[in-house]
Parts: sequence; C-alpha cells; structure tokens
Amino acid sequence: MPAEKKEIEEAKDEGINFLFQNNIVEIKGNKTVQKLELIKTELVQREGESRAVPVNVEGSNYLIDTDFVVMALGSTVSDEVLEFGLTLNKWGNVYVNDNFQSSNSKIFAGGDLIGIKGTVAWAARSGRDASDCIKEYLL
Repeated sequence: MPAEKKEIEEAKDEGINFLFQNNIVEIKGNKTVQKLELIKTELVQREGESRAVPVNVEGSNYLIDTDFVVMALGSTVSDEVLEFGLTLNKWGNVYVNDNFQSSNSKIFAGGDLIGIKGTVAWAARSGRDASDCIKEYLL
C-alpha cells in the first residue's frame, strides 16, 4: 500500500481496519448489502515484470458481514459518476454542500471525488463525516 507510516496510523486512529491482499469476489444480499465475499491473494513475481502482482489463492474465499460498500473510484470523476447528472465545481470535482450532499440531494460524496486531497486519513475522515450526514438525512 503506497502510504506513509503516519497516514496509516492516522487511518487506524479513524477506525479503519485494513484487509491486505484480498480481492472482492461478490457483494451479497437480498435488496440490501449483507455480506462481502473476499478471496485472499499472494504476490507473485511474473517473468519479465519488475513488480510482483497479486494473484488469487484458490479456495481461500471467505465472507464478512457488512452493511454497505463504498467503492473507491479513484482521484478523478469517472464517466459512471457523470451519468448521475451531478453538478461539478470549477475544478471538475463533484459539488457538495456543507452536508456532503451533491446536486441530487439523495447522493452524497466525499474524499477525492469532491476534491479533498491529502492523506488516506483525510479521505477516511471525509467519508466518516459524509456518513454522519447520511444518517442525519435518513432520520
């Protein structure tokens, strides 16, 4: 994981639990997310490549209970996000108000998607703040 030791510690302080060397196999649930199926990976050095790559370990699948899944889309707004018709700010990030609501009041955003640059911990904090606003919205 390309991150500074300080960033990792700050993320842990925010309650982040890291599951290293795993791939998502399937999101499971009946109308709502209930479980996440993961498979363990191992790093393998392939011939002619300078860097080891993760390869799934057959038969290592396992399930974890979860209420929701937030897929990280990267540090730029993807075409899939634009399909929701959200308003972008002048820097090309999703516009949100003080409650992390986008131009569609049912869609919330945080982190890189709204232009929060910095550490993993800041992204985690932004996500936590947005989730608090979602809870308030739902109550």
